[in-house]
Order: sequence, then structure tokens, then C-alpha cells
Amino acid sequence: MANRPERDADHDANFRAELGRRTAITPAMLHSIDERGRIISVSDAWLAKLGFTRAEVLGRQSWEFIAPAQREHAIKQALPEFFRTGRCENLQLQMVCKDGRIIDVLLSSVLEDTSEGRVSISVITDITTLKETKRRLAESEARYRNLVEDQSELVSLATPDGKLLYVNSAYASLRGMQPHEMIGKNLFDFVPPDARADLAHHFRNVCDCDGSLSNENQVVLPDGRRRWIGWTNRALTDGSGQVTIHSVGRDIDARLVAERLLQESEERYRFLAENSIDMILLLGKDGKRYYASPSSRTLLGYEPEEMLATDARQVIHADDIAKVLRVLATGAIDAPLPFRMRRKNGSYVWVEGMGRAISSANQPPRILVVIRDITQRIDAEQRLRESEARYRLLAENCNDMVFQLDTSLVRRYVSPACRDVLGYEPQEMCGVSPIHMAHPEDAPRLALVFQSLLGGETDRQSIVNRIRHRKGHWIWVEAQLRAVVEPSTGARSGVIGTLRDISARKVAEDEMANTHRRLQALAREDSLTGLANRRAFDDALLREHRRARRENSCLGLIMIDVDLFKMFNDRYGHLEGDRCLQKIGRSILEILRRPGDVAARYGGEEFAVLLPGTDQRGAAEVAERIRKRVLGLAILHDAGSHEVVTISAGIAVIAEIAPDHEPEALVRMADHALYGAKREGRNRVFHCSVPLPLVASSANAA
Repeated sequence: MANRPERDADHDANFRAELGRRTAITPAMLHSIDERGRIISVSDAWLAKLGFTRAEVLGRQSWEFIAPAQREHAIKQALPEFFRTGRCENLQLQMVCKDGRIIDVLLSSVLEDTSEGRVSISVITDITTLKETKRRLAESEARYRNLVEDQSELVSLATPDGKLLYVNSAYASLRGMQPHEMIGKNLFDFVPPDARADLAHHFRNVCDCDGSLSNENQVVLPDGRRRWIGWTNRALTDGSGQVTIHSVGRDIDARLVAERLLQESEERYRFLAENSIDMILLLGKDGKRYYASPSSRTLLGYEPEEMLATDARQVIHADDIAKVLRVLATGAIDAPLPFRMRRKNGSYVWVEGMGRAISSANQPPRILVVIRDITQRIDAEQRLRESEARYRLLAENCNDMVFQLDTSLVRRYVSPACRDVLGYEPQEMCGVSPIHMAHPEDAPRLALVFQSLLGGETDRQSIVNRIRHRKGHWIWVEAQLRAVVEPSTGARSGVIGTLRDISARKVAEDEMANTHRRLQALAREDSLTGLANRRAFDDALLREHRRARRENSCLGLIMIDVDLFKMFNDRYGHLEGDRCLQKIGRSILEILRRPGDVAARYGGEEFAVLLPGTDQRGAAEVAERIRKRVLGLAILHDAGSHEVVTISAGIAVIAEIAPDHEPEALVRMADHALYGAKREGRNRVFHCSVPLPLVASSANAA
């Protein structure tokens, strides 16, 4: 038994030697400290990361290598707690390198008991790159969320059974709701009952597919109307195997209506084409007829035999006969030849002839001609010309500026209204891109809108932006834009649009927004004192209580009551009472210096001061300064103990907020302290019904 101390000493020496050896050679960042916080061993990896030599480190306090902002916390809380519990895990710290760089680390430590005291073994992990990666990821997610929220397409995330997990603003707007109101709802409820089974089948296919699948279905709007939406759906699987369906939708109702009308029109014209009666004639170069098909009855009212017996001059309009005979003399009608023919009833019909030469060994060359009634087409062309004339008349006399752009985004037509809207002549604006006239802050957005129209992403767009007037000032305009699509090829050949000056409307909207902001501010402000009102105070208390619980910080509250205020009102009148409250409110604001502090009129002659991050002493000092400031106002009150207006204040401070602690408890504590100040004679500051020595002496001195 006598040799046990020697064995312990040998064990400690061996332990320290082995600790030093292993710490030095380990590839990890390790260090050890003694009970006084001095570094007694450090690994090569630790030295390499921070840039120090072992001689520069050993024997120094471990907190010297912690960032200045965290040193006080480490000295007063982290180290004492560690030596009390004997371990810490994944403590986030910032360490200072020799060159001044700050790195983020995670520190885990355990204590080893030796005869000379306890020694820590700490493992340090550099997480600087990880934290930077997380920051960049958060920024990327924020940019993506903004992109999703700002686009006009409908975007959602849902479970395979239709429960909505996320919708963007455009989707919620379609339902007349806010995005958060739609979370948890089932998208199948928005689909007509007879289409839900098909949609569920489509979702199963999406979940079984590696890529995206498209689908079109109707949705029922809140007013009962139905609209067609085109969806692109893709199944997403997270790390836990949970499947969600990402959907992007676009309103295609107008497109489907147009397609249906187009299909109906095509069917009508196909029916007409398949059942139209073209008249077939076999003619000589001099116009003599050798054959006429039975369709002559329908086209002209003549029997085929009558057509053979009539002369060309009898059935062709006098103004067209020379043209027709001249073409026939060439032996063929290579290009469509429009002319008028006389019906048997004396009326004329527009026809179009096409023909080719037919040769026969025993007969002279003849021409086979197909004649088609084009009266409807001619009438349509006439109506089109009249319509174009009407639309040009509208464009030329419209108050909105009408314009057309080519694929290079250069104006090819501008209506005369540009004189009133922008002060330019039409010819001055042709050949110029609207992007060059847009405000520099709006030009990129305007360019993206034009690109989406010409790129086929959308057919119509509207945009509000600023454009320079000829006189040099900027005006707000609203443009309604539509892509010009060639019917035959589907290619985008330009953009047409209208431009309207909305400067006056923008001014009105801005004024309305400012008024709304002012009203919101007034709704949270006490009209008499200018302090926060009870509603604003309750919101601030709940917010700061949550923050203090989250950050494990102090939260102080001062409840203030004007002493004998009812007697003051009875003696001097309510107007003087209001002036008294106003002066006290200003005095409170003058004392508070931090942006986070909140001063409020709690009710009647009672005030509340919320002090985030303030301990008991700090709250007492603020309360005492307020008490002295009010006393110094020297507001006459002959019923008061000092013959001037005084206040009483109760302080409550919580340092560690339990999970079940409610904000109202802090108010009750401060109220209880306020009643203590009243019982002790007023004009004093109390904390939890116990007068603070510093404050009590000040009150007695006053």
C-alpha cells in the first residue's frame, strides 16, 4: 500500500507522455488542457491548421485561440460547464489562426482524472467549408424560391395521393387563396369527379417513370367554372425514399378553345372541299368547248349540253374575256386564273381556272380546265381588305400606341398615338428597339419578356415599365404583347402590342401604398403618447420571448404606473392629464437607446418597457433613470408626496426560459413588483416585490 502513490505518479507520467506522443503524431486536430485551461498537448494537424509552432502554443490559455466575440462565453460558461460535467459534444466555436483568419470548428472533449488533476482530450473538426457550403446552398435555394414564386406558371409539390405540400403564388391565385392556405389540401378536390380516376392513373405512371410526363385536365374554379390546365409532372424521391410529385401547370383553356374552333373550321372546310362541285371543261385554244361536266348545273345553272352550245363571250364577263382568251392561246393555264362567269339567271360568279394541255394524235391540242367557284374567297378577300382598313383606322386613331416588332425586336410599325404617349413621330420610332428606350433597371426584364414571346414559351404577356419621353423624363407605361405566329409554319415572326401611359395610375397606386403603410403604423401606435400600443406590445413580447428562449438569453420587463394619477386628473383636468402622459412617454423614449427596446402605453396611466438581452441590474438601471427623469420633469401635483408627478416601477427579468414558460408570466411578475413599489410608498423601483438596494437608496435620496 505504501507504493501506491508512486504507482499513481508513474501512471500519470506515463499517461502524459503517451498523451503527448499520440497527440503529436495523430492526423486529427487534437489538444489537451489542464484544469487551469492551459494547453498541455497539441497535435501536428492542429498546429498546421492554425499556423502556430508547438512552442508558441504550449502553456497558453486555450481561450486565447478562440475568436474574441466568443471568448467571454467560453471563459464564463463553456469551460466551467465542461469541467463540471466532464464532457462536451459538437460545441460550435470560431478559432483564430496565426495569420488572423477565423475558422469555424466543432469541438468534442472528455476529461481524464490524474493525480495532478483532470486533463481534457479534445477533438476539433474544421467545418468552415461546410458552413460556407450551407450558406451558398441557402442563397441558391432562396434564388430558386424567388424564381418559382415570380413565374406565372402554376407550381406545386404534392404527395402521390394529391396532398399539397407547396404551391406558388400563381397557383394559389387561381384558387383565390394565399399559398399557405392551400397547404394540406388535396388537389383531387379541384378536379371534376369524372376526371379524378384518370388523374390518379396518370400520377401512378409518373411515379413509375424516370422522366417527366405531361397531362391535360380540367380544374374547377371557386366560382364553379372549369378551365383546362396543361401539366408537366415529375416524381421526386428524397433520401428517405419519400416520393413527391413536382408539377408545373399552364392555363391552356384559351388554346384548347382556339384549337376546338380551328378543328371545327377545318372540318367544315374539309366537308366543303370533299363535296364541292368543280366544273371541268375541255377547250380549244379559241375557247370552243368540247366537254362540260355535270357540275355546270350547280355552278352556272346550265345543262352540260347548253354549255357546249354557248360561246365563250356569252358566259364570260366582258371585262375578263380578253384576258381569258389570251391565256388560252398559250395552250395552258399554268397559274390560277380568276375571272367572272355569267350564270343562266344573268348573275355573275367569280371562278378560278387551272388547266393543262392535252395532246391527241388525231385531234388538235386542247386544254383540260378545272373551274372552281371562288365567289366566297373573293368576298372574304374583300371583307379582309375592309377589315384591315377598319383596324388600321382604329390603330391610327386609338389613344393607346399600337406597334409591331420583327424577330430582331425592331419596330416596323408605330401608330400615330406615339405623339401623345412619348412625344415622337411614328417614323422616328420605326427601326428602333423598345429595349433601348426602356429605363436601365427595366430593360433586362423587358428583354426576357420579348424572348419568352419569340421563343414560344408564351403567346401573350403584359409588362409595366418605364420608358423615356422625348422631353427626357421617364414615364410609366403598360404594354400588352402578343406573339405573331405564322399559320402555315407555326413560326414566331414578331410581336404586336399596345402601349398605354399609366404614370397617373402609378402615382395613385404609390400614394395608396404609402397611405396603407401609414395606416398600418398608426394601427400599432398609441395616438396620445406616440408609443407602441397594447397590440404592438403584445406582439413584441411574444416575439422577444421566443427569441430569448431560442437564444437562451435574458429578457427584462418594466411595468410603470403614474402615482395618484386619478387624483391628478380630478385636480387638474383630463387635458392636463393627457399632457402629463405625453411628457412621461417622451421621457421614457429618451432613456431607451437600443433599437430593440420597446416602450408602450399598456393602458390608462400604465406603461411597459420591454428590454431584450437585459439582466436584472441593467433593467434596474433603466427603470431608475426613467424614474429620475419623470421626477425631474417637476410636473405639479399637490396631492403627491413630493408635490410633483412621480412614477412607480416593477421589474421582472428571466434569464433561462423553460419550455413551458408563457410570456404572460413575465407580465404578472412585473405587475407584482409594481404593486410592491406602490405598497412601499410609491416613487420607487421594485424587483419581484423585493426592493433592489441600489434602487432603494436612490429612491430614498430622491
